[in-house]
Amino acid sequence: MNRRFFLQRSAALFGAMCMDWPAFAEQVSRLGKPNVKIGIISDIHIRHMDSVKTLHHTFEYFDEVGVDGVIIAGDMADWGFRSQLEFVAETWYDVFPKDRGADGRHVEKLFVYGNHDREGYTYGNARGVKVTKEMIAEEAIWPHKEKVWEELFHEKWSPIYMKDVKGYKFIGGHWDTWSDIRGLADFLKKVEGELPTGGRPFFYYQHFHPKNTCSGPWVWGQGGGNVTKALSKYPNCVCFSGHSHTSLTDERTIWQGPFTSIGTASLSYISLWSGRENSHEPWTSQMKRIGTHNGKHGQIMSVYDDCITLERREFVYDQPLGDNWIIPLPLGGQDKPYVFETRMKNVATPQFATSDKAIVTRAVGKDVQGTEQEQFTVHFPSVLKKTHGARAFDYEVEAEVVEYDIAKIALTKHVYSKGYFLGEAQDMAEVTCVFGQTELPRWHKMRFHVYPRESFGKKGKPLSTDWILPEK
Repeated sequence: MNRRFFLQRSAALFGAMCMDWPAFAEQVSRLGKPNVKIGIISDIHIRHMDSVKTLHHTFEYFDEVGVDGVIIAGDMADWGFRSQLEFVAETWYDVFPKDRGADGRHVEKLFVYGNHDREGYTYGNARGVKVTKEMIAEEAIWPHKEKVWEELFHEKWSPIYMKDVKGYKFIGGHWDTWSDIRGLADFLKKVEGELPTGGRPFFYYQHFHPKNTCSGPWVWGQGGGNVTKALSKYPNCVCFSGHSHTSLTDERTIWQGPFTSIGTASLSYISLWSGRENSHEPWTSQMKRIGTHNGKHGQIMSVYDDCITLERREFVYDQPLGDNWIIPLPLGGQDKPYVFETRMKNVATPQFATSDKAIVTRAVGKDVQGTEQEQFTVHFPSVLKKTHGARAFDYEVEAEVVEYDIAKIALTKHVYSKGYFLGEAQDMAEVTCVFGQTELPRWHKMRFHVYPRESFGKKGKPLSTDWILPEK
């Protein structure tokens, strides 16, 4: 490929990063057939046969788009029972008999154990099920993890392993401890001669996030630092990890630094960041947490000569979750569009339309503790890319009060829209934020300001409600 063609192709490609899905699909189609295509999921948390419906549907979609392999980054069996892992294996072989797609191509299993596969039966009595010593002795995967793996997936189990998929190296690290994959650095050194050079990527996957990478230093359940240290020696490493169930609508789920780290969300449910009025009780006050069990996310990775594309998708309504991520190749150079500091500067700021309005209603209601009081509900439209140019991740809502001759912010809240973790078609409903009278000064004139925010915290211009006069 000559330099002129490369520059033209790169300019067209990275212009596609801001395109909607149809435009993106058209642009990427000009790249030709990818060298390898991989389906990526994690945290599927299978409990019984009824819970494999989404997994089966996801595998079918992966087969339809022609994947060459499927990564499952841990937490397959919710209670860590063999019978649950059997459901995973049966579903796999139903869609990919003898590890082959409908067109006869080989589809590689790229699976690893997670903490639930090891000890899920110890978590809250397996969520309401009375787990007995007899059940553990008969069903627990971990005491027989090698045998169970080999019997169900028909391949030898190793704590860390490497596979070749169409000329690309994939390394899987099974759950070991809550903070480390022991032996990873030594394994990478041992196979170093087989790993690609010159910026050609190789892929690594495990359950917990490497420390201080995707989703930032505040994400729960990240490792202790040894994995980050080991992978930092390989700038051409692309790492996938789950565990936190962080939504793929959160743009912080992809990170670039010494290597590239990408969160894999969950095919079971999405976890909410704390700090929002409708995220986690009992920290919430006036609003109950939103339900996220219809948030079932996955990705399709396509690897070309000069880029990697990642389609973010949910598998309930079968819709894209946002613009596709595009990682330039070769890796290891200065072109790192997903460095957090770079994205904070360049990410589009969500804005309300000039015709949008915010209003307030007041009525007697109950807070999350059941205490009855007067409540002020702020209503405003959802800010989406297709209607506003950039999508909001959450919203900041300020209560402004006037005390004598001073106007001041009495209280600030953050709130999610009910469909923030889904595709835009499921996030078009009105957004609300509730304030209780006990949270605000009484007998003061007040109004509310609403700011749309993107994942990194950049705020658009506010919508302001009319002033509310105190009731006499």
